[in-house]
Amino acid sequence: MAGLLLKNVAKFYPNGVVGIKDFSLEIADGEFLVLAGPMGGGKSTLLRMIGGLEDVSKGDIYIGGVRVNDLEPRDRDVAMIFRNYILYPQMTVYENLAFGLKLTGCGREDLHQRVMDTAKLLEIEDLLNVPSEKVEGIDRYKVAVGRALVRRPKVLLMDDPMRWLDGEMKRKMREGLAGLYRRLGVTVIYVTEDAAEAMALGTRLAVIRDGILEQAGTPQEVYEKPLNRFVAEYFGDPAINILDASVEEENGRAKLQVAGCTGVFSQENSRRLLAAGYDGREITIGVRPEDIHMESEWVERCSDNLVEACADAYEASGDQAFMTFRVGENRLKAQVPADAGIRPGDGVTLAVDPSKVYIFDKDTQKAI
Repeated sequence: MAGLLLKNVAKFYPNGVVGIKDFSLEIADGEFLVLAGPMGGGKSTLLRMIGGLEDVSKGDIYIGGVRVNDLEPRDRDVAMIFRNYILYPQMTVYENLAFGLKLTGCGREDLHQRVMDTAKLLEIEDLLNVPSEKVEGIDRYKVAVGRALVRRPKVLLMDDPMRWLDGEMKRKMREGLAGLYRRLGVTVIYVTEDAAEAMALGTRLAVIRDGILEQAGTPQEVYEKPLNRFVAEYFGDPAINILDASVEEENGRAKLQVAGCTGVFSQENSRRLLAAGYDGREITIGVRPEDIHMESEWVERCSDNLVEACADAYEASGDQAFMTFRVGENRLKAQVPADAGIRPGDGVTLAVDPSKVYIFDKDTQKAI
């Protein structure tokens, strides 16, 4: 295994397009890092730069403390799995795992031992003599991973390998892979556009948009402490509620005016807003659906942050239920008890936990 260090890495194309902009990040030895973000944001470009398939226009890439900018892909001791991974159909699983090692001139005994060790690690020993064309689902993916791991690379690079899966198959694959990588003990960099996939797999996330690193941190940190509106909106299903609001000082505390309602900020947010001079200014706020409540104990607890709303549309997602509410011209989506009995058109009092309100500068969209 080996850690990685990206220092001020950039990618410039001849047509003037900038693929990656001054990207710096340290990836620990044995870490599972997910590069997450929208299509065209630079994730795959960065992955290919690490693997040596794209030149580095500026900055430095270190693998295991060694600068690799000028090294050929084969000399970087990395392995890549692409989104269109294909097994050799005319070969057995064993032959698929052994194929790459044969090309390197690996001795017969060493080759066999590596294949068997890798198969044991991935729990596919009983598939070694099975034709690869008959292997399906998570086992098929394990063979693709094994074909990369059998080389014993320092770093495993994965470019959105579950992109073409959907529904139940993707969920099962995601659950299986989460357990698999905990056993691998190898440094992994994994690219995906799927926010839920990123949250489920990564020990740490790096969120990229337009070639820029927006935020890096654990899934919990990124979800609970987004550095800007983009990150807040990218993670969460259903998405976070975003509303325009204004700040007014009253008796030394910042109060909130939004959608015709008045509320309060947490003491911490209030101090931060007033210290930064936001009194009398417009801001953007975000509230996640799970932080809007209708139960009586919440209405009593958050009596300073109540919203009178009209139920609009109900939807179920797995074992959770959500309702969209109309608040003036705004819409709020809230998680509701499955047995709440709310119907479209019903009037409801909603309570918002002030400690769970995200605040962003209206112009920069950065968290305040």
